[in-house]
Amino acid sequence: MLSLGAILLGWKSVSALFAFHPGAATASPDSTGAFTVMSYNVRYFKDFDQTPAENAALRGRILDLIAKQRPDILCLQEFYTSENPSDFDNKADISRQMGLPYRYFSSDHNYANNHSGVILFSRYPIIRSAKIRLLEQSSEESAIWADVVKAPGDTLRIFTLHLQSVYLSHKDLLGLERVKMQEDTGLAVSRIILGKLRKAFLKREGQAMALHEEIQKTPYPVILCGDFNDTPNSYAYFKIRGDLQDAFLKKGFGLGRTYSGISPTLRIDYIFTSPSLHTVSFRCIHQVLSDHYPIVAEITPGSG
Repeated sequence: MLSLGAILLGWKSVSALFAFHPGAATASPDSTGAFTVMSYNVRYFKDFDQTPAENAALRGRILDLIAKQRPDILCLQEFYTSENPSDFDNKADISRQMGLPYRYFSSDHNYANNHSGVILFSRYPIIRSAKIRLLEQSSEESAIWADVVKAPGDTLRIFTLHLQSVYLSHKDLLGLERVKMQEDTGLAVSRIILGKLRKAFLKREGQAMALHEEIQKTPYPVILCGDFNDTPNSYAYFKIRGDLQDAFLKKGFGLGRTYSGISPTLRIDYIFTSPSLHTVSFRCIHQVLSDHYPIVAEITPGSG
């Protein structure tokens, strides 16, 4: 009875952790009007321990993975593009190669013709767009939205975002590994990491409140994609989700891990939709090209 009582008291958090829809990873052939939404933190198309040539090959594999999903809406976080002749114009290349001519880019960090931030690509026209200021003006994290016209009279507001990172250093991760291997008591490592976690939690709380206010003002059905850097039992998750539906909970299965490092159970990347939209399928692609896995949902008009 005590165990049952504890589960019931925490049911709100427990219910956001697990999905029970085996076999719902692909859309059915009769999913009329379905369109594909993909969200992916691509980590700047780089592994910072690799050479430029190796990173060029990695970028090619990431683009191939995206192309195979044939997304109609593509939301990328930690996106990088360049206007230098010796580098890659990822904005133009993705638009051309994926047949996604419409886009909106936050362009948060700009240096020597190199740019990074979050970006939204669309197969459908974008009629308006905006960048959302999250907390202080100098915030390194981003959120943007774009109004996409899927068909006459059928407009959707698409959000994509990247909330505050914890910024664990390579030294922090090595410390965690030593603790895991029982080579260290972990006291010093724990103090440092707990301090970083607390700082990030507080920032995400404010960011979540700002995003919730923006969502409430939206005149159209919403699709929200992003890297929250936070788990499904967090304040940020529930505040941003509000009345929206979690596509993973609708059509996913298991714990839905989206992050390949530190923990085998972290789900920190999400696709949310308005109740007036129906999630037909959901899948997470467990291919290690970034430190995140891409997530894909097929969506149709109609509640459910």
